[in-house]
Amino acid sequence: MEVTARLGSMMPYRQAAKVLADFLPVEPTETHATVRKRTIRIGERLNDQIVRETWRTRAQADDRRQIEMQLPGDRRKEFVISIDTAHVRSAEPNAARNFELVVARCGCGGRGEPGGRYFVSGSTEQHAIRDRTLHALEEVGYRGFGDVTVISDGAEILKRLPHAMPKPTNHIIDWFHIAMKIQPMQQIADHIARSQPEGALSTIDTEIRAVKWRLWHGRVDYAIRGMEQLLARLKETQQENGFSTVRLHSLGAQLLTYMRSNRSGMINYGKRYRSGLRVATTLAESAVNSLVSKRMVKKQQMRWSRHGAHMLMQVRTAEVNGELRDRLRAPFRQPEPNVPPIFKPKPPLLQVA
Repeated sequence: MEVTARLGSMMPYRQAAKVLADFLPVEPTETHATVRKRTIRIGERLNDQIVRETWRTRAQADDRRQIEMQLPGDRRKEFVISIDTAHVRSAEPNAARNFELVVARCGCGGRGEPGGRYFVSGSTEQHAIRDRTLHALEEVGYRGFGDVTVISDGAEILKRLPHAMPKPTNHIIDWFHIAMKIQPMQQIADHIARSQPEGALSTIDTEIRAVKWRLWHGRVDYAIRGMEQLLARLKETQQENGFSTVRLHSLGAQLLTYMRSNRSGMINYGKRYRSGLRVATTLAESAVNSLVSKRMVKKQQMRWSRHGAHMLMQVRTAEVNGELRDRLRAPFRQPEPNVPPIFKPKPPLLQVA
């Protein structure tokens, strides 16, 4: 069942059944339905283990407060949670067309250091995400002390996590998403500046670079003010410059709304980057690609139930974390405590004898 679940989490169920029939010295009786049932059964077993462990973690962290001396320059004092969402096509006829999986990677340390542990949750409830996060942090050494930083793209589902985590927990908007919203604006502005060097928008490219520079250095209010002035100028010249100006105005309005709604999570990214700390959800993006997209979305025209997707992700996450075999064989690997013989209690019948 372990081999079947491992293959079922890495490739389509039909392909996994074919591989088992080709390489194992058994009769080719396992179908894709058998592979699916075994994978989901293993996923349920892993999920039950994690639920029991998260209950213990929740009991220890409900009233926890972090107190610690400040250690300037110690990057490993900070625990970083890079979190993102992945959209999966739904197979349930009475549900929405897509549903979301919360994918995260938790670890400590700055840029260039190991990213830590993955976890995937099919539930988007605040306390469910918090319990999974605390469980993953505990596995990488978190004991209630140290700064916790949540890096996300500003989605409403992910904004709930910092409020439920032990204090102090900071929330940072991912710089990658900010930069990707500015990049198409910069390309259009460069085109306008080259095509109209003497026009009213000849310096539009410099102004957009100034907005990006202000955001990078944490001057969000100046960036918002500059974007408002830029949109006012674009609105006045829409009739003269045509489609490029209209498109640039639309992208600028989206960026302005994004900055206003996520104002509290935008920091001085340049200072944090120079300190060697993480400023982007690169780890979460790679987790989405390696865990969810490769198996469920990209090149796989499949539909999934929420239960089946969640259980499959438990198997895949345990495999990527390198703990699938240990977790499945945990009941059979309980070592005897290292206690001197004189302190070991004897059974009653042995004492009578």
